[in-house]
Amino acid sequence: MNITTEIHGNAATLTPRGDIDYQHLDLLRATLHQLPPTVTDVAWDLRDTPFVVVAALHLLGTPSDPQRATSLTNLQPQHRRLLDIACELFPDADFDRYRPGEHQAA
Repeated sequence: MNITTEIHGNAATLTPRGDIDYQHLDLLRATLHQLPPTVTDVAWDLRDTPFVVVAALHLLGTPSDPQRATSLTNLQPQHRRLLDIACELFPDADFDRYRPGEHQAA
């Protein structure tokens, strides 16, 4: 697993390369926690992540600074399916906010 971090002002984009699984969860969390406190918006760019397991949901559920907003970009069909299942199984977990179009006003 390789993770690229780009910081632009108060926003950071984290781009993991490789599958997100439990083996890489600690590395992904460490990368998130190493961001400077001035970063208030974090985007996980999944363009180079062909497969994710439930560990990705744990990553999204990692408690962090309440001032930090998290988003997902470049979701692939498998990522979308995992989010669909998570939303069905855990409706109170608010995973809908990560699905494209779900959080946008009509």
